[in-house]
Amino acid sequence: MRIKYPNSDNALRELWYIISFIRRRFSDCIRRHHDPIAVLYISSLIITPGVAYEGRRLLNEIRNLVSSSPTNFICVIRTTAPSYFKRSRRRGRKRYVMERLQEESIELLRDVCYTVVYDPNREFLNHAKFLVFYLMCLNEGMIYHGKYYGSTNLTMAGLAVNRRYGTGNYEEFTVIRPRPKILNLCDAFYLEEVLRLIDHRASLYTNPSYLRHYLTKHLNWLKTVLEHSHRIVSGTTLGELYEAYVNLLVAYDQTYALLDELPGKLLTRELVDMLMEVSPPIDPFELEMMMPANVEDAELLAKDLEFSSAELRDLVINYITIVKESHRLIEEKYLLKLEEMERYLDDKERYFVGFLRESSEYHRSILRKLVSEALGSERA
Repeated sequence: MRIKYPNSDNALRELWYIISFIRRRFSDCIRRHHDPIAVLYISSLIITPGVAYEGRRLLNEIRNLVSSSPTNFICVIRTTAPSYFKRSRRRGRKRYVMERLQEESIELLRDVCYTVVYDPNREFLNHAKFLVFYLMCLNEGMIYHGKYYGSTNLTMAGLAVNRRYGTGNYEEFTVIRPRPKILNLCDAFYLEEVLRLIDHRASLYTNPSYLRHYLTKHLNWLKTVLEHSHRIVSGTTLGELYEAYVNLLVAYDQTYALLDELPGKLLTRELVDMLMEVSPPIDPFELEMMMPANVEDAELLAKDLEFSSAELRDLVINYITIVKESHRLIEEKYLLKLEEMERYLDDKERYFVGFLRESSEYHRSILRKLVSEALGSERA
């Protein structure tokens, strides 16, 4: 663990060193007509548009790297759905900064990277600030590896000295500088995660059965939440009412995230606007703090927040109506149009589909070999 003091930019320099190393090695291999493979697994919180070193944005550097040879550069972005941060029109038209910056990060990379904004099985909200990479030249048989983990959202105030506004923040970070690597079980964990996310993202765009199952699973979950809420609202404890209320808020927020993840941006953006007319999402960081571990915790939280049973019952009834409407919109406006989804792809998505046809199976075959090699080293 290393310390980034308020008057230091050592965290930003380490990140820049890693990206510069990848660029130098990857470009050199391409120049010599060798066959390189780069695997970059990264959180979008590490490449928000404001993060720059010596006038060069890290986000742009990654875009240029991937674009130089998309078949040879496997880039997976894990991030948080931008629509989580939408501002209610009743509060004004200006979007939240977080929404705009998240959207800009994704927009620049979503045609040549596998961007995953919603993973219902694994996360509610992405807090990760990390970069993990593997770089190999198939001609030379050498693998390089490095990674960075930080303790903060990666803003200039967190990463460096902010001379315009004063000093930056005190942070902790861990870095492994690029070095030759023999794959092992720890590497298998990351590589399997990357492979799983690529399979998921590619299948959404190329496998209609997968897309239908993915969407239906969410709709069935909404039904389960609604059925439970109907039972609870008829008369129960303060803790159970609070738990039902939070479950409805989570289900509604995650419906926004689902729409950010689904293909067909010309349609999903329209549906997000329709949901906004019903009700805006709850700020996800605030909602995360409200989530109880069990009904006993829910009782305590409800009392801490000074909720009455009558107030919670009214809120549950209100959000039952809201979640029902979100279910109806997705079922009628998206599910029924699955067979014609290609009509609703925007230009970046159409490019991404071409990218998948050219590169995705190669990417997956390379990753399967690397995972096998990493697992095999443990058995040897």
